[in-house]
Amino acid sequence: MGAIDNISKGVSEKLGNRLDKTEEEKAVLNYGLFIIIHTSLSIVLTFIAGLVTGMAIEIMTITFSAAWLKRYSGGVHANTPNRCLLIGIIVSLTLCFLYKTGMILLEDNMLLLILLIGIIVSYIVLYYKCPVGSKNKPLKKESTRKKLRKKAFTLVNLYSIAILAGYLIYKKQDIYILKDIISCMWLGLLLQISMLTKFGQKLIDVLDDMLGKLKIS
Repeated sequence: MGAIDNISKGVSEKLGNRLDKTEEEKAVLNYGLFIIIHTSLSIVLTFIAGLVTGMAIEIMTITFSAAWLKRYSGGVHANTPNRCLLIGIIVSLTLCFLYKTGMILLEDNMLLLILLIGIIVSYIVLYYKCPVGSKNKPLKKESTRKKLRKKAFTLVNLYSIAILAGYLIYKKQDIYILKDIISCMWLGLLLQISMLTKFGQKLIDVLDDMLGKLKIS
């Protein structure tokens, strides 16, 4: 993202000079600004994609659920921020369409069964894989790994409680929006869990390669 990089560098340079910061401190400031701007843009573009397709609630629920867990569980990354953003939107939209054309049509008892199976699988994968490092974040320090692992399990516990409690409320009160939210939270959970596996790595590699061939840097 050349434009974002240029903006963050320009702002961090001017701000750093004004505050009399060292070059190293400016670099840290630049990185922080880049993350803030990139994250904000990602949220805006994802929301726009949801509005255009009529699935704003669904795509935002999937995206936030997956992104929040990724902070602690780690996983595969695309080679550039641009591709990472586009892949995230593509995969989340695909899951939204799968929900709208398949999962939403399931009978409630079958939906509950699938939700439970997905949660159990998530715990299994998390137990054996979490956390997964990357090139920029190798996670070699054992204390860091334990800390991230604990936070990841805590978050999945919260997701599981929210999904099952939401299902019970939906069944009792017929609040259908809850069915959308808990189902998409579940999809976001599984999306990030899959990113800890070889399948997820392969999927991102394929999409990353396709975007590279389209000259998207």
